[in-house]
Amino acid sequence: MRPLSNLILLTLTSALSALSTGTGYDTSSFKPEDIITRDIAIIGGGSSGTHAAIALKDKGKSILVIEQKGRLGGHTETYTDPTTGSAVDQGVIIFHNISTVRNYFQRLNIPLAPNTFAAPRSLDYDLRTGRQVNITRPGPEALGAALQKYAGFLAQYPELDHGMFLPSPVPEDLTIPFGEFAIKYGIQNVIPTMFTTNQGVGDMLSLPFVENQRGNGLSLVQQLATGGFVTTQRHNNSELYAAAQAELDADDSLLLSSTVIDSSRSDECVELIVHTPEGKKLVRASKLLITIPPHPTILKPFDLSDAETAIFEKFEWTNYVTSLVTDTGLPDDLFISNVAAETQYSLPPLPGIYLIQPTVIPGVKAIYYSTLPSHITLPTSEEEVKADIVAALKRLQAANPTLYKQTEPRFITFSSHAPFYARVGSKEIKDGFYDELYKLQGQRGTWWTGATWRAQDSSMIWRFNEEIVVPGLLGEIEG
Repeated sequence: MRPLSNLILLTLTSALSALSTGTGYDTSSFKPEDIITRDIAIIGGGSSGTHAAIALKDKGKSILVIEQKGRLGGHTETYTDPTTGSAVDQGVIIFHNISTVRNYFQRLNIPLAPNTFAAPRSLDYDLRTGRQVNITRPGPEALGAALQKYAGFLAQYPELDHGMFLPSPVPEDLTIPFGEFAIKYGIQNVIPTMFTTNQGVGDMLSLPFVENQRGNGLSLVQQLATGGFVTTQRHNNSELYAAAQAELDADDSLLLSSTVIDSSRSDECVELIVHTPEGKKLVRASKLLITIPPHPTILKPFDLSDAETAIFEKFEWTNYVTSLVTDTGLPDDLFISNVAAETQYSLPPLPGIYLIQPTVIPGVKAIYYSTLPSHITLPTSEEEVKADIVAALKRLQAANPTLYKQTEPRFITFSSHAPFYARVGSKEIKDGFYDELYKLQGQRGTWWTGATWRAQDSSMIWRFNEEIVVPGLLGEIEG
């Protein structure tokens, strides 16, 4: 039996060790083989985290990506039909044709090709009733003129094409609802197009202008004008992440199916307790890069400061869903837009379906759905969304019995992207919310990236990493 004084000393030493890290764990109990030391720990292996990992690795920094899923890619998901071998991308389909994108794909040896939009047979339906609606959309000239006006306005604020970098004080026009802005500047003809290009925002017309332009920014307008979008040559965007995953795994720079369960963050160092399939690991890093959505519930293991919590609690989010559905009863070549004859610009009420789109797989449709925003992480459950989608398809069948087969739809894939498209209201924007958000960069040894910090757009996130995040991290590490 140990002497009592030694037992007390041992207990005190263990307690001080746990307190010194700020975690609830005694870090001295970790075996050497369970301790991982890196320059930078990256939380999340989606679009932003994977890109940052490769960029920082190329700068000679040791990194570790911690991803809760069993794969990299985040919202980028690809379904391969076992019968035909055909691949269908979901979530992320196209990219901007800019140097950031081209260089990244070239770095991982994934060939790109121009994206070609097929022109399938397209009809408009009110999916609340299943009945066809005749609406008139703006023609190419009217749309082009409106986009030119819109681009001209955005050109006055070039910093917005790089992030939510707003003038101070914030001009009123940047904070008014997008619907009001469209009327004021006579650009109503862009609304039907932007409703489609910026899916998942909820009620676009009530969204503050500057929040809408995140997904419909100057770069996107330029791509629309030139038709310059690109995609992977083999129409499988997951190839990019498979290549990155293989490289990071080979370098012992990746923990998949792993989650942080406790942490300590300071300007001097970061310590993370990570639950992995091989047991708990202690990760020590000079800096931390968090790329997952900054929702307080999701970030609970990171011991948020009062300032961080106060900022992140102000965000609202939607649930954006992508799915592949078979046995819809619809012809393979039919593209359906959900519309509402009685609403402004014929936009359908949400929650609901945006589009029912053909795929290269016979008998399979891609269906896109969104809720309205809320402060919770998952505004609508999977069961509720699935039931709503099936009900809409059954209404289509019932209202058009001579056109569409009476079938029982089945989901092949279903992916919720919640929490999706973080946004705040006009008052918060006027009060300098985004200045306060960006001031968090570097505090407590932590940097941030991802859609919340830039846009729900991989191309723009990668450029944000390239211009802001990677230089910032390198500057702090290298002094």
